[in-house]
Amino acid sequence: MTSFRYHVVSLTAVFLALAVGILLGSGPLRSALEQSLGEDVNTLQQQVDDAQAAVSDAQAQAVVGTDFANELRPALLDGRLAGVSIALVSVSAPADSEVEAVRQALVDAGATVTADVTIEAAWTDSSQNTFRAALAEQVAGQVTGVDSAATSSDRMLAHALAQALVPASDQASAQGGVLLDLLKQADLVSGTVTGSATAIVVVSGAGSDNEDARAAASDSLANVVGVLSGYVQGTVEAQGATATGDLASALHNTPDTAAISTVVEADTVYGQIATSLALAEQVAGGSGHYGAGSDGTLLPQSMLAGG
Repeated sequence: MTSFRYHVVSLTAVFLALAVGILLGSGPLRSALEQSLGEDVNTLQQQVDDAQAAVSDAQAQAVVGTDFANELRPALLDGRLAGVSIALVSVSAPADSEVEAVRQALVDAGATVTADVTIEAAWTDSSQNTFRAALAEQVAGQVTGVDSAATSSDRMLAHALAQALVPASDQASAQGGVLLDLLKQADLVSGTVTGSATAIVVVSGAGSDNEDARAAASDSLANVVGVLSGYVQGTVEAQGATATGDLASALHNTPDTAAISTVVEADTVYGQIATSLALAEQVAGGSGHYGAGSDGTLLPQSMLAGG
């Protein structure tokens, strides 16, 4: 049985602990803690202030860089693409503003945009392989100069799109319209074609967040771009930031498409200028891969030397 003395000792210990806590909390230890916390807060506030100042400086430099590029733009682009007609092809859902900015740079360089089409997600959707194979059989009779027996379904559809974008004659133009309608009715493409293209610019979005899915779609699209490039004088792929499994990487890593020029950061003034210059270089018989990075070249030097 618990004695009265035990209760007295227990209560005494509790009160002593409370007393010590009160003394420490209101004495030197509290002052030391408050001082330390105050110093930490001051340090953190200074770090925040420094970071905000660095951001402000970077933003100011970016504005200067953009203004500089915009002022230099006419001298770099004027007449570079005179006489060139371009099919603008969007893939992997790029932002409308990015596509429009690339288009404007091409027009500023003297080009005429004769087609504005989008390759829809159904083109690379693996669940629609059977449907695309059936459609390829249907359009094969409308595609000229291609051996249907030796051509895969996806390449046959790419040839159909190419012949819609680059008809070789008035008769071929009518046939190209039929091919475009078939592809549009199948929800594989959307957009309009108003004339025959002599060059192609592909504007690529970021694609899937899943790296494997993005890489699979990029491989399929690289196959399409490779077919399209065989019909024109020059082809350039332009995109935003680089990412694992992106279209630029797929083009680089495929021997048949490695000579197709690529430009990253097409969502910036730099990238839009570089896209036009890269296409001018392609039309002249050269190629390159452009963008910031450890192994990146910013602009085609041949175009600068010739300017």
